[in-house]
Amino acid sequence: MNSQKPDNDRLAYHVGRINLSGLTMTKVILWLVALTIVSFVIGFGLLAFSGELPSSPENTASPFSQTARLTPNTTTVPLDGATSGSITIRMGAGEVTLRGNAPSTALIEATVFSKEPEWQPAILASRNGTEKIVTMTEKGHNGKEWFAVDSPNSWDVRITEIIPLNLSVEVGAGETSLELGSLNLASLAVNNGAGDTKIDLSHYRGGPLQAQINNGIGDMKIDFGDYRGGQLQAQIHNGIGDLTVRIDKTSNTRITVHGGVGDVSAEGIAKNNEIYTTAGFNPALPVSEIAISQGVGSIHLEAV
Repeated sequence: MNSQKPDNDRLAYHVGRINLSGLTMTKVILWLVALTIVSFVIGFGLLAFSGELPSSPENTASPFSQTARLTPNTTTVPLDGATSGSITIRMGAGEVTLRGNAPSTALIEATVFSKEPEWQPAILASRNGTEKIVTMTEKGHNGKEWFAVDSPNSWDVRITEIIPLNLSVEVGAGETSLELGSLNLASLAVNNGAGDTKIDLSHYRGGPLQAQINNGIGDMKIDFGDYRGGQLQAQIHNGIGDLTVRIDKTSNTRITVHGGVGDVSAEGIAKNNEIYTTAGFNPALPVSEIAISQGVGSIHLEAV
């Protein structure tokens, strides 16, 4: 028995030496990235399961029908003579589509599909002088049906194109599609925890725009192609996933990229270190600034 113990100790030593020798800095980084992804997924899963999502204590009632289970419900918030608006959309999990073309007398028209009546959102509307303020908030879910494949939660929101707006969209987990080119935006804030995000500002003709866009996990596509609005100031933060940004090739745009792990490619855009500019860029003229911060994933910039 005693003669076998040194052999066992030597075997354990050599195994440990082999494992440590294979632990390169690249593997350490990859393990850290993997642990980060797992932490995000677990965190968002617990958030969704518990229903503890940001909401206003005033949003206690839903204007939607409380009896419909399998058909969508639609409600309208009127303009009431407002000359500006502020809209906040908050969803825990599901699909959100925002676009223009609301009825001429409405600030928003929202069509909602939820399996259970209690899952339908609350809408709070108020006035601040000539500004109409609307918050549309999911009230939170309880139980395992958060993740059931036959329990969709889908919002289709049409927004006025008549007055200037401050727009904020917050989605915990799900698909976000924003078709905003026809709107008149003063500011845009988008926060998506997990899931793909598409933001289309092509053909935009509104006033100067300040945009703050954050995506946790998932691919993100942002289209500023054919942008004809005022000066654009955009902050784009993408955690894990590929990012595609399209801009108008005739615009006077400067893009600053702070990339983490992943490649950066550009079509029709000049590069100088981490600065990308459109053809004929002139800093003496009004400049549209886009700042991109990327964690893990490729970045593709395209001038169209």
